[in-house]
Amino acid sequence: MRIFLFLIFLTLSSSVFAETFFYGKLLGGTQQVDKTMNPAISMNGLILGNWGPAIASGKGIQLQEIEGQFTAAVDPYFFANFILSIEGATGAMSPEEAWISTLGLPVVSLKIGKFFQNFGKNNLIHTHAQPLIDRPLVNQLIFGEEAFNTSGVQADILVPLPWYMNLSVAGVTGQSTDAYEGLREEDLANVSRLENLWDLTDATTLAFGISYSTGNNKANQLSHYLGSDLTIKYVSAKGRGGLAVVWTNEFIQGWRKGYMSLNEPVWDKGWGIYSILMARIHPVFWVGGRYDQVKLTSDATSNQTAENVIIAYVPTEFSSLRLQSGLTQETGTENRWQTLLQLNVTIGSHPAHAY
Repeated sequence: MRIFLFLIFLTLSSSVFAETFFYGKLLGGTQQVDKTMNPAISMNGLILGNWGPAIASGKGIQLQEIEGQFTAAVDPYFFANFILSIEGATGAMSPEEAWISTLGLPVVSLKIGKFFQNFGKNNLIHTHAQPLIDRPLVNQLIFGEEAFNTSGVQADILVPLPWYMNLSVAGVTGQSTDAYEGLREEDLANVSRLENLWDLTDATTLAFGISYSTGNNKANQLSHYLGSDLTIKYVSAKGRGGLAVVWTNEFIQGWRKGYMSLNEPVWDKGWGIYSILMARIHPVFWVGGRYDQVKLTSDATSNQTAENVIIAYVPTEFSSLRLQSGLTQETGTENRWQTLLQLNVTIGSHPAHAY
C-alpha cells in the first residue's frame, strides 16, 4: 500500500515539476501558465458569388475572406485585440487590426497599434459585418476598397454630459493608407471624431457624428476629409424576434491639394453620400436597400449613382446567407448591374460589432 501511495505521489510531483519547468523555465516565466488568461478566439469565413458587368474582377464563386480574431484582457491595465485576414483571391495573410487599449485610466482611453480609423460610420465596419455585401461607393472611391486603416495612437474621451458624447483624436501613419499615401515614412495624419447618442424612447436611439482628417499626401501637400453621419435605430421590446429598423446616412467630402499636377488620372476634389435602410421583418429575415451617389473631379468629371436591394437569411448571429442585386450608373457609360450572393459563418466566440 505504501509503495502504491508513493507511486501516486511521484506521478503527481513529476507532472507539476514538468509543467513548472517547461512553461516556467523554458518559456522564460517564473510561474505556471494561467489558463484563465487564454484569449477569446473566433474564425469568420466568407464565400462570395458575384455576377454582372459592374463587377470588375473575381466573378463567379470564390472564397472571399477568412478572418481570425484573438481578444483578451492582458492584465488589469491593458486589453489586446489581434485580427488576421486571409484574402481568398490571393491567399495573402496580413494583420487587419492589431491594437492594445488601456483599461481603467481616468477620463481618457488610449488605443495603440493598427486599426480602422474612427472616421464616419462605415469605415469602422469589417467586411463580414457590412449591412450590405459591398461597401458604399463613397467609401470605396474616396478611402479605397480596404477602408481607412493604418497604424497610430488614438485617444477617446467620454464627455460628461446627460447624453452619450465621445470625442476621439488620433495621430496615424499617413504613408501606408490610400487616403494619404504620404511621401515620407514619418508623415502623420490627424483623425478626429465627435459622436453623440440619444435615447429617443426605450426602443429608439438617434446617433449623430462629425469626422475630420488632414495630413500630407503624395503630392507633398495637404489632403482634407470631412464627414457627417446620422443613424436612427428602432428595436422592438420583443428582442431578437421582433421588428427592428436601422436607417443610416453618411456624407463624406475630400480635398486633395496638388493632385491635378500629377501625371495620372486622379481626383482632387470629391464628395459622396449613401443612405441604407435595413429592416428585420421576421425573426430570421432582413430586407433592405442602399442608395449611393459620388462625384469626383479630376481630368474629367465622374458622377456615379447606384441602387442596391438585399434580402438576408440570418438564423443566428453565427451565420447568414445574403442575396444582393443592383444597378450602377456612371457619366458617359451604360448602366451596369451586379448580383452578389454571400455565405457568412463564424465559429468560436463572437465579439460585438460596432454600433
